[in-house]
Amino acid sequence: MHWSTDIRQIKAAIWNQAFIGRTSVNCPMGHVVAIRNRKGQLLAMIYGWERWYPVKDVFIVAVPH
Repeated sequence: MHWSTDIRQIKAAIWNQAFIGRTSVNCPMGHVVAIRNRKGQLLAMIYGWERWYPVKDVFIVAVPH
C-alpha cells in the first residue's frame, strides 16, 4: 500500500486491477480506471464519472488472493 505519482507504475497497477484483479487503484474521489499526464498535471478517470479530474497522487493497494 502506498501513494504514487509515477505514471508507469500507476498504469501497470490499473492494468493489473482490470485483468488480474490483484491491485486496487484509488484516489480521494473514488476508484481510478485510467490515468494520464497532461501539461505536467496528473489526471485520473474515476469509475462512474464522465471526465478527467486532476489528482495529486493515487493510492495503490495490493489485494491478496
